[in-house]
Amino acid sequence: MEKGRVAALDVGRALAIVGVVAVHLSFQFPNLPHSVTLLARMGQYGVQLFFVISAITIFMTLEADHERCAGARHVTVRFYIKRFFRIAPMYYAAIAVYGLISYGATQSGYERAWVLGAHGATDILLNVLFLHALSPTAINNVVPGGWSIGVEMLFYLIAPLLFFVAMNRLRLLIATVLLLALSLFALSIGDCRGTFVCHVSNNSFSYFWPPVQGPCFIIGMWAWYAFRSHLTGASSVTRRTAWLFFSLASVFALATAALGVWLAKAHELAPIFAACSAVAFLLFVCSRRHDARGGEPRGALIRRCADALGRESYGIYLWHFVCVYATLHFFEGVFGQSDRKTSLVLFIATVLAVLAASYAFSRVSDRMIQGRATRLSRSILAHVDRRFHGGGRV
Repeated sequence: MEKGRVAALDVGRALAIVGVVAVHLSFQFPNLPHSVTLLARMGQYGVQLFFVISAITIFMTLEADHERCAGARHVTVRFYIKRFFRIAPMYYAAIAVYGLISYGATQSGYERAWVLGAHGATDILLNVLFLHALSPTAINNVVPGGWSIGVEMLFYLIAPLLFFVAMNRLRLLIATVLLLALSLFALSIGDCRGTFVCHVSNNSFSYFWPPVQGPCFIIGMWAWYAFRSHLTGASSVTRRTAWLFFSLASVFALATAALGVWLAKAHELAPIFAACSAVAFLLFVCSRRHDARGGEPRGALIRRCADALGRESYGIYLWHFVCVYATLHFFEGVFGQSDRKTSLVLFIATVLAVLAASYAFSRVSDRMIQGRATRLSRSILAHVDRRFHGGGRV
């Protein structure tokens, strides 16, 4: 495992990406059993699991850098460099690839790829600048699923400030209250038209934008500060406590399902419950990982697959839409005409096939793009470290 990676977080990333792939494929299978459809639609909340894991990872990284860096400015510069080179190169490649898919589909007489909406040059520029989460036409139309990347990048913008504020728990609490109040105010003057009683539609701009999704990062931030020793494996809990975490994860997941899938009455609240479920799930996984350190062979293959999917989850997230669009284009008739039993078998097989193909695309893009970007970022970071430790200015 790579230095600095936490195994339980990769398991969380794996569950999140499986859920995201499942929900995006489920719309192609109109004859799935109703219970399977509901379960697949819960996959959309894999994004909130990603947000929680991202917040935990960010504060874990900032804390490690703070111990070895020259000061707050040094930590902040390193953070922005690492985050940019982790996210931007692959995302820029996705902008180009999906642009070519859209152009090719249009030139061939097909409708624009279903995963893309109408957009223009300004929307592309906003995606390049990672400001697309603030625009209804740019947020999800240039790169499918790009809304979550935009929301994450906006959180990255303020993460170092939150980290240094968080060194004082009282100030952290004040900052949390202010951020939540800002989210509520933004939601009120936006989709709610000046009131606090409104209904945010699922997959609408108001659902995607940062005021609705931002609290998920705050929950992840508090999870790190409250459970850092447990998340990193430095401390363990009893078996009873581990199953308490599992029970909490299940309760919050059921609340998420009721609000966002079954009743569809509070999409503005469902992400918060999903984030709480994510934290409890990660704590449970950490507990089970700790128990399995003795080399227990059971589930070893599943754990290896989960770790592999977790490590490549960003690439899989970006490229799985290509595979989803391909299945829609070539197999739409087969999927739509199958009976329930056949549809369920096809759905499972297609999810596995899309995961495998997306994993392969991710590995290739990692070698061609991310590997070079990582080497460049390390070179830049080494230069920055020399300047700070040598007393120079950047």
